[in-house]
Amino acid sequence: MPKLAHLFLWITLAIPVSALAYGGHNPSYDQCILQSLQYSQSSFAARALSDSCDALYRNGEMLLPRERAYHLCVLQNVQTVRGAFAVNEILHACRRQNPM
Repeated sequence: MPKLAHLFLWITLAIPVSALAYGGHNPSYDQCILQSLQYSQSSFAARALSDSCDALYRNGEMLLPRERAYHLCVLQNVQTVRGAFAVNEILHACRRQNPM
């Protein structure tokens, strides 16, 4: 039993916590964040963009085609929007075009 505890401790120390939390380094996700948030003008828009980058580049293999299309719609249309109302309307339009 002590060997098992030592092995678990060694594995825990060897793997960075961020790699466990985020699945490791993902250059495509980083690029999405850098490009989409570059001109973001509100925290609501930034959250929507970040969520779409996360869905596409961290969980992309699990998305259905309509979900992928929704997140691409968000990334294409929310970047320079200022107001929360406008962001919300765009999110609704993207959902109507790509029902989830």
